[in-house]
Amino acid sequence: MVYKIDYDSFLKQLIKRLSPAVILVALVAIVYVYLMQFVDHKISWVPYLVVLFALIKTIYFTFFTFKQVNKSIRQCHSFGQLLWIFGLLVLLIIFSYAADYSCIAAANKGSFQGFNTSDNMGYLSFLFEFFYFSVVTFAAIGYGDIVPLTYPARILVIMEIAQSFVLIVFGLSNINNIHTKIKTQ
Repeated sequence: MVYKIDYDSFLKQLIKRLSPAVILVALVAIVYVYLMQFVDHKISWVPYLVVLFALIKTIYFTFFTFKQVNKSIRQCHSFGQLLWIFGLLVLLIIFSYAADYSCIAAANKGSFQGFNTSDNMGYLSFLFEFFYFSVVTFAAIGYGDIVPLTYPARILVIMEIAQSFVLIVFGLSNINNIHTKIKTQ
């Protein structure tokens, strides 16, 4: 028996279930950009506030978003759909940590070694550098060209590595579920 896969319905459900996570990441990024305009960057508690926001976001991703994605996976009928789910989730996590890293660096220019912190660097270039760092950290490659030096920066790196580990385990277990589901059909 051949099953027709309805990709439009799947993508609509996926977007519906991931939209709270996308909204959360966007709100945190907007709050960071807004706060960084008015907060004195010399205040020592600012990086710890960023870590607190990142911790809340990580807990949200781990429990609520993975629960929503798991519901989407139960409706998923192909490996391609599963790749869409994890691709979007990985992109959200990487971008959100890139925003966290950029805030930590804006609050304390000595938070990272090997990063160009010139004043004439635009915000998008600044964010791209940390997007690169976040990809390298998430993938557990760790080239060593950018290194966290302060405790808040190191805590964020640890949180991203833990988040990537949880996502990999979650993904591998669900690949097996999809494979088993397809075999039983």
